[in-house]
Amino acid sequence: MPHALLDSIEDLIDTRLLSSIAGCSVTSVFTRDLVADFAKSGSSLLVVETNEGRGPRFVLKRVNIEHDWLMRATDDTRCRSVTLWQSGLFDLLPERIEHGVLACAHDGNGYAILMRDVGASLLANRRFREEQNRLFLDVMAEMHACFLDDPQLDSTELGLCEMRHVYEMFSLRTGAREIAGIDEVPKRIVEGWEMVRRVVAPDVVAIVETLLQDCTPLCDALSRYPQTLVHGDFRHSNQGIISDRRVVLLDWQLATKAPPSVELGRYLGANSALLPGTKEETLALYRHRLQHFLGSRFDPRWWTPQLDLGLLGGFVQDGWAIALKATSWHVGAAARDHWEIDLRWWTERVRAAVDLL
Repeated sequence: MPHALLDSIEDLIDTRLLSSIAGCSVTSVFTRDLVADFAKSGSSLLVVETNEGRGPRFVLKRVNIEHDWLMRATDDTRCRSVTLWQSGLFDLLPERIEHGVLACAHDGNGYAILMRDVGASLLANRRFREEQNRLFLDVMAEMHACFLDDPQLDSTELGLCEMRHVYEMFSLRTGAREIAGIDEVPKRIVEGWEMVRRVVAPDVVAIVETLLQDCTPLCDALSRYPQTLVHGDFRHSNQGIISDRRVVLLDWQLATKAPPSVELGRYLGANSALLPGTKEETLALYRHRLQHFLGSRFDPRWWTPQLDLGLLGGFVQDGWAIALKATSWHVGAAARDHWEIDLRWWTERVRAAVDLL
């Protein structure tokens, strides 16, 4: 069912609303800044404490396109996490997904999102155990099967990310445009693509740079295959598991309509050093579970080419970061050997898919 936006942050942290949400009496509220290593695009986070620190705790996220370079890069004028909640689409997610959003409000010319405090469940930069990776892939496959070729994803009210934004948001052009800001990532994007030119084979560089300039051929090729709801940022800092074996999946601002492999490209690119096995094993696990949920709707005739294209897209999206982690970035320093091997793996994925464009 659709949900109504509240008028202000004050309405979001009103004791009556929080009492209703928490199912217990909330008599006092105070907020404090939350500094998170994974908040990289310009949004801000607040901890909402209640009852002098003895009551339920929440997290308040404030987003504004004027301060958030990733919102600008993906033309996220209405905040996708808000529109997906407001439209009621979050209510249609598989029951095993905890999106965390409780209520949303206007916040000046931006938005505020009241969320459950699930911070303790997040796996940020922690290695996945085998059973955790299987659960993530199982829930991912269930969501993709649930929304495969669902016509409601065509609604402009959802505000979904356009496919081109998926491959433009970390482009050299975006990095250069946003490099003067206070956030580190645009600077690393520019540095990373320059590193790709130095350490990746020229034929692969030529393919990737052409698509970074104009990703239309990749988007058109992917559009030929079944489309589903893709979270868009299925990575460790947004992932967690809570006690009843439900998957926490936060931050839907990159949600899009795309083939399932677009999700896998991001999942493998961002989580590679944390996976318990090889990338091939992860792909096989996901395929097995997707086939289970789709039944007769699964067809290897579309599965294989969309997978090749989605993995090519994974490097167009994250190649800058993979190259830096393999060479000089402190983020990859503890697993430098892994990222060096990873870089070679991804360059072969680019070569394998280029004839499908």
